[in-house]
Amino acid sequence: MKLSEKILNLRKARNMSQEELAEKLGVSRQAVSRWEVGSALPDASNILQLSKLFGVSADYLLNDDYKGEAPAPIKSRTVSSVAGTLVNKIISLCAAGFGFAGNFIIYVMSRFIAVDVPHRYYNSETDSYWHTWGDGYSYRYFIEEYRLELLSVIFWLMLIVGLFIAFMPKDKFLSFLGKAKEFIKHKAAKKKSE
Repeated sequence: MKLSEKILNLRKARNMSQEELAEKLGVSRQAVSRWEVGSALPDASNILQLSKLFGVSADYLLNDDYKGEAPAPIKSRTVSSVAGTLVNKIISLCAAGFGFAGNFIIYVMSRFIAVDVPHRYYNSETDSYWHTWGDGYSYRYFIEEYRLELLSVIFWLMLIVGLFIAFMPKDKFLSFLGKAKEFIKHKAAKKKSE
């Protein structure tokens, strides 16, 4: 069996698209397509990455007349990897819950403690509005009066980031982090060149 057929069969056995394989290897989808049709060969570093990713030896991939054992079956997730993922989800959900609870407490307090809020009145005779300040209940003005802006922002961030991490698949999250890192590097390089 040729290298191109092996790559194609291993990719399909793992239910991966060409785009997914290309993303994991850091190459273009077109490169993977050329490897699978046999019009190009992956370089040595890509062969090593393919062998690690598919759990086969580089010898198996490169030797068309390979007589050794067939490639190892797809490894199932170990208990420790499942437990690690579960712990990460629990921690991120706890952070999200803490953020929600903090914001909820601030909201409830804003409903019980009166603060100065603007009141808008309409005068139909002069067709105009005027504002006065008086006691009232407002989440926004409660935060402003007691200077809770930073605390509120921290709680909101904990809620949003916790939910984001808990429900986003790990590979997409790592891809997102990689893209964010590249974006920051690009902006820093652009700013440096100016």
